[in-house]
Amino acid sequence: MTTRIIFVLLLTTYACYAQNYDINSEQFSSDYLLLSAINGGHLGDYTIQPVPLRKLRFDIVHYADPSNRNFGIHYPQESPALRYEEFWKQIDNYYKPLMLQSIKNTFHDCYYTRDSVNSNHYVDNSRGSWFEPYVGLYHTFAYGDTNAAVIADVCGMARVGNVDNGTVSESFVLGRLSARAMGSLGEHLGFMLDLSNGLNAKGTPQIVALSDPTLGRTLKFSIDEKKFFDRYIGYVQYESEYFRARFGRENYAWGYSPIDNLVHSRYAPLMDGLLMDAQYKGVRFTSNHSAIEGLDVNGKAVINKFVSSHRIQLDPAPWLSMAVNDMIIYSGRGLDFAYLNPLGFYVSTGLGTVQKSDEDNSLIAADFAIRPIHGTLLYGSLLADDIGFSTLSATDSRGNNNKYAFQFGGSWSPVAMLLFSTEYARITPFTFSHRKVNNSWTHLGAPLGYNMQPNSDRIAVQAKYWLTARTFLQLDFDYTRWGENILDSKGNIATVVLDSGKTIIPVGNVGGNMLRGDGDFLPTPYNVRNEFLRGNVSHTRRLTAWFSTQVYSNIFADVRAQYTNRNSGNNPMQQLWFSFEVRVGY
Repeated sequence: MTTRIIFVLLLTTYACYAQNYDINSEQFSSDYLLLSAINGGHLGDYTIQPVPLRKLRFDIVHYADPSNRNFGIHYPQESPALRYEEFWKQIDNYYKPLMLQSIKNTFHDCYYTRDSVNSNHYVDNSRGSWFEPYVGLYHTFAYGDTNAAVIADVCGMARVGNVDNGTVSESFVLGRLSARAMGSLGEHLGFMLDLSNGLNAKGTPQIVALSDPTLGRTLKFSIDEKKFFDRYIGYVQYESEYFRARFGRENYAWGYSPIDNLVHSRYAPLMDGLLMDAQYKGVRFTSNHSAIEGLDVNGKAVINKFVSSHRIQLDPAPWLSMAVNDMIIYSGRGLDFAYLNPLGFYVSTGLGTVQKSDEDNSLIAADFAIRPIHGTLLYGSLLADDIGFSTLSATDSRGNNNKYAFQFGGSWSPVAMLLFSTEYARITPFTFSHRKVNNSWTHLGAPLGYNMQPNSDRIAVQAKYWLTARTFLQLDFDYTRWGENILDSKGNIATVVLDSGKTIIPVGNVGGNMLRGDGDFLPTPYNVRNEFLRGNVSHTRRLTAWFSTQVYSNIFADVRAQYTNRNSGNNPMQQLWFSFEVRVGY
């Protein structure tokens, strides 16, 4: 029972402490693409994370060059998108060491011109940072010539904080050392590797993990030694003007929402996989095939679990974007080349044989976004897990075959560095789960998509203000209703036992857990309609604050705090945690 409570509490903290979902280009590059899209850029540019380097390079060379502004290239002179020189300066500083000497000068001269007296000295042509003087990053090692470029960095992190879950109040101290290397070979090949190892100097692992779910998913920290934690992120990549292929371990995020996405969420655990991304004018195709980790009903690891996703995005105008997503989960066998085919249609392939139709979990989703006027964004998504067209209007248990989720929301940027967003999301019972529990839409027990359980809905509000590209304050508030499964006195799903124990019917499974999809259709007389919010309904209110800043060159600080209140349901609770983190390096 204690383990179940800890797991539920971990679900409440994902939104504040996720792995950096854009490791190579870091948070500021995706922030820049989001802000510029809302304020006059192309809506489709920020929908896929990690961000393509070619897009950032294009913006710097074309939009930041004063000579292009004079001629109104791409954006008119008065466009709000020209307000983001603070981001451009950071992108210039971050990416320039990775570029070959043959293109570095062009990239560099967008901001700097050579001093007429000293040719090795550059004069800054851009506006100053709000925090003067502007200071870039220093690298432990850097090398570049006409064929190759490599940089390497080391970093030390210290984090202190406190967690109070109403029963226990405990402080913690964490430390971590990490090193990374990034480089380019020729004009198209690149790589990145980030290795880290940390120490829990003070604090009970299960309690500390309430403030950072990524720790709870680390074997050494949560189960094995319970003292150390490690992580690695890395990839190799080929990228040209219209195409990139990227293989490695990192986060993926697909969609238009600044808060969270239905298909691939920025808060999902790291995945090992192959990403292919091609874009030409207003058409973009993205494919991903990754190995993930699953759990069965007994908490044991699932052998060979994979997720594969396709996305076709159409951008008929800079202010309009729409996409169709096709996804599938399969397990218990090696790589399936039918799903490895980037041009295959998964829903059709998954129905090709009886085994695939019964065991594999296929989903389909559609997204759209529109910018009615500069500074605004309206977006929505609709996802279908299972749809039976003949039973769409059924009001009895026959309609249990229809499982779907949707979200819609909007954003408003009244000034260049301020963004307000709000959205509503609903996931109907048993959506993202599967009758073969191994093939639920999860990785390491956490959702791959929107960060909440099925049979729930949420209203979320977010305000984010950037003082500089690397300094921001973010406030989040959300209210969630969740129809939790009905449990017995031992904390297990309530069941009815028939035939002297031979038949067990999970009557308490109302579709409120992604890891339990085995009760959507029950035999008579237990075959009731899976109504939304049926079960033991809980109400959760959560307030999160996050302040992040670059204090000085290579010195960063983060302050986070979160208050959660859940009443009713299976595990009523109040929880408050805060943390203060300092990193020296990157």
